[in-house]
Amino acid sequence: MAVSEKQFCTFYLDNHLFGIEVLDVQEIIRFQEMTRVPHASQVIKGLINLRGQIVTAIDLRQRLNLAESTLNELPINIIVRTEDGSAVSFLVDDIGDVLEMSNDDYEEPPETVQVVAKDLIKGIYKLKDRFLVILDTRKLLYIES
Repeated sequence: MAVSEKQFCTFYLDNHLFGIEVLDVQEIIRFQEMTRVPHASQVIKGLINLRGQIVTAIDLRQRLNLAESTLNELPINIIVRTEDGSAVSFLVDDIGDVLEMSNDDYEEPPETVQVVAKDLIKGIYKLKDRFLVILDTRKLLYIES
């Protein structure tokens, strides 16, 4: 892999294609039962038990101000490692592919993107028939109470 290329784990939310860097992803698992956390932000859907480790589940639809899903399908967990070595789950609609992208196709988020969303977006890649929106994993984890 050339220095000018990166790999992204892609996923879908509300039929939009998003991605995070593969190096941030620990694993992908099907839906796990969650324990709700009283008085937590609406973004935090609950806690899951991942082989004895307590993991916070973050609803990325809510985090990105997208509409609630009208599908009757359970979300999928993308488990990411945090800087302190713990894990967090991002709840997504569906998993895409691992894509290797060239920096030649990379663009900064446009100025017209909402301020909240713009802070969470690292950049955008142009694909043949759509855009791949790259999210900043670290910023997704910072949730104001």
